[in-house]
Amino acid sequence: MSRYSYIFFFFLISLVGCVSNTDTVVTSSETRVQSFTFYEDTTNRGLTEMTYIIEHLSDTGRIYCKDSLRFGTRLDSVVPYVTYKATPALAKYCFPDTVIISTGADTLDLTKHPDSIFLYVLSSDMTQERWYHLDIYAHQSDPYLYVWEQLTNQVFKPQNCKMKVFYANEKLHLYVNNGFQTQIYQSVDGRSWALMSNAPLGLPVSCSVRDILQCGTSLYYVEDDYLYITDDMLQWKAIDCSGRDYQLVNMLMVFHDKVWCILQNRVSQDLFLGIVQDCDIHPVTSIYGLNNGILPANFPISDFASLPIKSSSERPRAMVVGGRSLDGTPVNTRWNFEYETPANSENQPFAGYRVVDFSIEQPTFHSLTGMSIIQYSDHLIMFGGIDNDLEYRSDILYSDDEGMNWYVPDTAQNQLPKTYQSRQQQTVVVDAEDNIYIIGGQTNTQTFSDVYRGYLNSMKW
Repeated sequence: MSRYSYIFFFFLISLVGCVSNTDTVVTSSETRVQSFTFYEDTTNRGLTEMTYIIEHLSDTGRIYCKDSLRFGTRLDSVVPYVTYKATPALAKYCFPDTVIISTGADTLDLTKHPDSIFLYVLSSDMTQERWYHLDIYAHQSDPYLYVWEQLTNQVFKPQNCKMKVFYANEKLHLYVNNGFQTQIYQSVDGRSWALMSNAPLGLPVSCSVRDILQCGTSLYYVEDDYLYITDDMLQWKAIDCSGRDYQLVNMLMVFHDKVWCILQNRVSQDLFLGIVQDCDIHPVTSIYGLNNGILPANFPISDFASLPIKSSSERPRAMVVGGRSLDGTPVNTRWNFEYETPANSENQPFAGYRVVDFSIEQPTFHSLTGMSIIQYSDHLIMFGGIDNDLEYRSDILYSDDEGMNWYVPDTAQNQLPKTYQSRQQQTVVVDAEDNIYIIGGQTNTQTFSDVYRGYLNSMKW
């Protein structure tokens, strides 16, 4: 063999070697989607804010978001971004009236036939297929919108009446006193009301029903050294508290799963707090922030709003807002009560009850009387009241920080109906289905017994 023959022989071997190193095409029976989202759209950010969940069930599946996309997110022109466990031979979006072969840059209209949109995936070896149901929706109503309606313009014919509503046993119980007797109206929906044939027994004739305090299904009231308690809304038990070195002033709040009231020393006239327990009253003389437990001169004894607060800190809390002091002066105070568990670190320098006036930090808050406050969703919400200028408040106030700061919310999202008139001493309650009821109230010329019901859209989803 010549020298050139050897050269040609090695050339052929090299050529064969190159052919044998060529990449082999590998196919797969995999059909699963690995991730699903949408390409970012700066004008439609709701699309990319959501996490999309992928479920696999034999040869089917479902792609959905845990919650509907935020209100206002457009779904009429979206581009999905999909990754697969293995590159499929075919992927296509199937609508009842059309099929779109996926190219990776497909513009879809998910508003058409939203219940019947599927992503079809065929494995690269052509042996397996999978159908994913695309279950993607946007909220059709604003989750931050409050929906209000007037249920009735008159529960009864009001004539200089005081009233307060309580929610218990899936019913609204409206206590009404005209200065001569107390009556109870009941309703299950706030629209239809019935006067109970039995009037509450055991209450004073001129009971100031707005000062009745509810804790669970029990009600509490104090007047003329008597503590009144009922567990059924009708039969009241009177407990004589005379002969003690203090007199009963008013009920105050529910706090730390206890019922609190305001007491006054008969000799010094100092005000302090007491707890109702076992049908008796126990004075509280040790509260951090008070001098020997004595309440300051600007602490309210009437026309205030109080409520227990479900705090983000998980500490028991309550607030007492506005009202009138002992000399009848409207006060600009927001008393915050807390209970601290026994100290176990440097971050817990004290244990027990503590009180601080938030208005010291935010003094611009109005002096108000006759308002109502509830905790609803993630807000404290204040309704009505009258200020130092004798102006009735028509706006609603919010607090997002558990009572420190207050502001008027966007009226496009929370505004009472035009039929609602500004007032004070309205009564407000929230039922088990997250409906807010505003009932009655008064001005210096008119007493109301109308009923308004409202709710936040997102609380109903």
